[in-house]
Amino acid sequence: MDAVHTGAEQPGGDPARPVGALEHLRVFLLGPFAARLGASHPLPVLHKAQDLLALLLLAPGQAMLREAVTDTLWPEARADASRKLMRQALWHVHRAADVVTDERLVLADGDALRINADRKVWLDVTTFTDAVHLAHGDHLDDDQLAALARAADLYRGPLHVGCLDEWCMVPRARLEDQCLTLLDRLSHEHERRRNLDAAIAWAQRVLDIEPAHERSHRRLMRLYYETGDRTRAIRQLQQCRAVLEHELGVRPDGSTESLGASILHGEDAPVDAPAPGWDGPLAALQDQLSALRRSVESLDSLLRHSEPR
Repeated sequence: MDAVHTGAEQPGGDPARPVGALEHLRVFLLGPFAARLGASHPLPVLHKAQDLLALLLLAPGQAMLREAVTDTLWPEARADASRKLMRQALWHVHRAADVVTDERLVLADGDALRINADRKVWLDVTTFTDAVHLAHGDHLDDDQLAALARAADLYRGPLHVGCLDEWCMVPRARLEDQCLTLLDRLSHEHERRRNLDAAIAWAQRVLDIEPAHERSHRRLMRLYYETGDRTRAIRQLQQCRAVLEHELGVRPDGSTESLGASILHGEDAPVDAPAPGWDGPLAALQDQLSALRRSVESLDSLLRHSEPR
């Protein structure tokens, strides 16, 4: 599937784009579903047609059997009813997406369905995931950092928000994890460059998505302290304690409490930002494993104390 460009777009915006790109179909799956032709022509794609289009777009270049699609989108329907629903969804996609071209967006090849590779389609998920791969690099130049920021702005919310079907859950969780990696890298990189206000803003974006992301709490404590706001740094520790207790039933890691003690006593704040190279994903996994271990220990203690004597 062709990506038109790597700049972030918004469904209702009118960003600069290459000459001659107005005929491209643009589909936004991160957050509420949105699609438009050209600069601003929105496509009125109905609910299950949205699901069908999203399902096929998330498998670029791959064909899906009709039976598999109907079982995925209408698992409770009888075979004849699901086939009728499929015809209706395909008709709605055709009516919305094929109004300015003879090339259908969704092709039916016998018992299979696929996205037409000859159609010019821009998908936010593709641009976003390309940037996530970039975020794993050891060193970022200014252009790469700007590309990460544009990709982060593409993430308007969970994948195809509002869809509660099982097929959407795994890619939704994966993309949310990738967004956390991307935001965490942005915050780390701006801290490394001593752009502290930007580092704070990106770390807060992490907590907007995952309030129990302990490393971001720790980073904000350190950044607030470095910018002279000791009170806010201590308040961040208190928020970290409350969130971890509420979400996971655990207390913060020892390194978080140690940082809080240093801040409370006016000492130099220890730095736990990665050294040269990028080990953000590994550090995030270590944080998650540490929190899981503490959660298991807390549950074990609770169970032992609740045993009948």
